[in-house]
Amino acid sequence: MHLLSEKTLISQTSIPVILHWWSRRKRLATSGNVLSNPVVQNVDSKYLDKYQRLMDVYAVVKSGGAAAQIQAAHEYRDRERDAITQRLNQISNQPEATDEYLRLQQEAQELESSTHWRISQLKDIHPEEETAVRECLPQIEQVLIR
Repeated sequence: MHLLSEKTLISQTSIPVILHWWSRRKRLATSGNVLSNPVVQNVDSKYLDKYQRLMDVYAVVKSGGAAAQIQAAHEYRDRERDAITQRLNQISNQPEATDEYLRLQQEAQELESSTHWRISQLKDIHPEEETAVRECLPQIEQVLIR
């Protein structure tokens, strides 16, 4: 069970264990006989957490990696912020546009917050995890398409 401890990164060693667990759970869920093998709370929740982490890293790897996604998040934020700023400048002296002005300010704050959250999530992916997932892509995708 040490392969799935809280602090363990997704690795080439843990990926097959996670995929095997997922395959068993998926087979069980589709067999129509779910009650014969109940979910074990402490064990299955750790596996599910690791599976979700694996899928998060997998999605990032498939979309170019964490560095590329961080750059894309910055670029998106900059484009959107520029558009919002431009519109704010256009309406700043129009008293009838107060509601739009306030809405755009709120949108700018939410853009910053969501970008910060996304980049924080991406920075939490260790390069070793990316490498392990990239090297195990065929096995991961084989389990996903079954």
